[in-house]
Amino acid sequence: MSVRSTMLLALVLASACKGESTGDPTYQAPLAAIDAVDDSLAKIVLDSGQPRLRVPVGADDPTKGAGEPLVVVVEFSDFQCPHCGRAAEAFDELVAAYPQDVRLVFKQFPLPMHPDAELGSRATYAALAQGKFWAMHDLLFANRTRMKRDDVVAHAKSLGLDVAKFEAALDDPATAARVQADKRLGLSLGVRGTPSFFVNGRSFSGALPPAQLGEIVEAERKLGQALVDAGSKRTEVYARIARTAPELPALDPPTPEAP
Repeated sequence: MSVRSTMLLALVLASACKGESTGDPTYQAPLAAIDAVDDSLAKIVLDSGQPRLRVPVGADDPTKGAGEPLVVVVEFSDFQCPHCGRAAEAFDELVAAYPQDVRLVFKQFPLPMHPDAELGSRATYAALAQGKFWAMHDLLFANRTRMKRDDVVAHAKSLGLDVAKFEAALDDPATAARVQADKRLGLSLGVRGTPSFFVNGRSFSGALPPAQLGEIVEAERKLGQALVDAGSKRTEVYARIARTAPELPALDPPTPEAP
């Protein structure tokens, strides 16, 4: 890990603050779709020698971090998993250390062993509809053992959400279907436990030490910069990297489930 990235992560570890209820970020320019770029710069990615998976990122996925990232981290997580809570802190620190270069995308992967994790997943998507996904995310991880319906409704009130709209979204079969669609995507990518995450399509699992995570991201940041130096727009970097990976098999449309 470079001296620069070590110092940045150390600074963020010392100064990061939690529990803020600011709204979800918005971005002026969307990331390019995979089919919107060509293969003209594929050799740069392939020469990195890293195996990658094509991990789709939707325009409505909860994200935070860089507006035009060189590195996209897609995280599959469970709100009752203690290791996921530690990983969430590490990802927060990473995004803060690389504000111009790293974007985090969240995907749901509630595990059967955690009885309230699926409700937590639905609660964050219900909060997303009112622009407070990340605030609800932080509250759930801070209160991992208290995730019954009364708890998540209390969180919604504390965040100033319209509680009636929140509960309607919480109970909407489409919200449950969206959670299941995330999980099915994770399974198709080989996710079997949490936390699991993909850094520009490179697969990892577990809460990695900050130094190791920093080394991975630094290598991918250099790859992204090499693409930009070769003529890619920054908003195209992730699409160009993902395009070099094998296509995933088509997923069946999600079936709405009752909460």
